[in-house]
Amino acid sequence: MKKFLCTFMLPALLEESFWEQIPSHRKYINAQMEAEKIVTYSVNQSRSRGWVVLNTETEAEARRIIERFPIRRFIHFEMEELFIFDSMIGAPRLVLN
Repeated sequence: MKKFLCTFMLPALLEESFWEQIPSHRKYINAQMEAEKIVTYSVNQSRSRGWVVLNTETEAEARRIIERFPIRRFIHFEMEELFIFDSMIGAPRLVLN
């Protein structure tokens, strides 16, 4: 599997119609994480930009996942394949007795 980084930009003004999509958006993100298609999902404190690391065979598949975001009509995004992606997420902590 390849890793892709999606950077998405949110509008400066987040209208009520955006906030109404958040419950279904979170449900979709969680389902994609359970399916191990989305590895990480984050949004900055100012709610202007977000990042998603995706685990897919092709960029087209990664784009399809983003295109299905319930908040898709509110965002613009860029996609790039990652050369290196290291993470300690899910790694057991080493305990020395």
